[in-house]
Amino acid sequence: MAPKENGFSEENDDVIEPILFVPPTISTLSIIDLPSVRHISCYRRFSGTIYTLAASLLFTCAAFSLKILDVDMLDGLLLRFALQTIFTLIFALYKNYSLLPGTMNQIFLQFFCVTTGAGNVFIYFVAVSYVELSDVTTLYYTRVVWTVLFGIFINRERPAISLLLAIPLTLVGVAFVAQPSFLFSSKSSPMGQFRALGLILSLVSSFASAANVLSFKQLISISKDIKPSVINLQYCFALLILLIINQFYRKFILHTGLTLAYVISWKYLLASFVCLTMIIANILTQKAMQREHPAVFTLLTSADIIFSLILQNIFTSKKSNLFALLGSTLVIGSVVIIGVSKMMADRHIEKETKLLDHEPIKKDSEEKC
Repeated sequence: MAPKENGFSEENDDVIEPILFVPPTISTLSIIDLPSVRHISCYRRFSGTIYTLAASLLFTCAAFSLKILDVDMLDGLLLRFALQTIFTLIFALYKNYSLLPGTMNQIFLQFFCVTTGAGNVFIYFVAVSYVELSDVTTLYYTRVVWTVLFGIFINRERPAISLLLAIPLTLVGVAFVAQPSFLFSSKSSPMGQFRALGLILSLVSSFASAANVLSFKQLISISKDIKPSVINLQYCFALLILLIINQFYRKFILHTGLTLAYVISWKYLLASFVCLTMIIANILTQKAMQREHPAVFTLLTSADIIFSLILQNIFTSKKSNLFALLGSTLVIGSVVIIGVSKMMADRHIEKETKLLDHEPIKKDSEEKC
């Protein structure tokens, strides 16, 4: 359960801008490298890892609790994003920020960015209502591969070897998790009508997340003056609109919308509280992204899959079969391949940069001699 790839906060006049919902644990927008720091403490060195795993565990436990409570997750999110939109709007107005800044091209990118981000979260939680959390999380994390793949198509780049290795692992992993009846026997395949819908929505959510990352990168590449809190506000407002539309659909089409008795029930109040606690996971995620290498951060957030599998197999009667476990392992493997490849590429660039920085110094010393 992502902004300039260091989170949705920006220090301005010693004020930290409000936090946006980071779905799910990992931000759907972007992450940026921070300047390297020398002589850092042991805590500082591993704090990014600690924050990442803590955020991953907290978000997974919160999402799992919502599913156990048997409460519509979109109902629980309604109160949270209503409050978050109000507070973010107050902050933006207090800072005198333009709520729709930039040229027509930048406004279009903002619209596309917040639409894919809000749609990603909305579809993710709809999928969780149909399928086990572990399966949704596994399919959602294929977004790492789709982001790289879509980026190659858009930028017309040659695919790296890591991507060529990750794609088949991802596809096979998706097949093992979904277990369609035309590939698996009826005994081993748990595929049903609603399960199939949930799995499709999980993949759609991963595609939306990939589009969200690429659109935000394009947005910040053409304009660095757009405030993160403005994007936060647009994002929260867009998701709030989707949640309200969902309530109208349930009220007038399904005739199962919110009622006063339901709103004051202990299940709904507890679900709303759990959704509010997800903000803590967002804060930890932001701190992690500020302190950890982007590739390492991506690798660690795949712990969502492991945590969700553990919770499902301990606290529910629905146990993961061997194919589902193998599929989750393959998806994690694809994330590891891309993450390690990215780390190696970044280190190579860093070494080349250091060599280029030392060359002028070497020439100056030779001239003095």
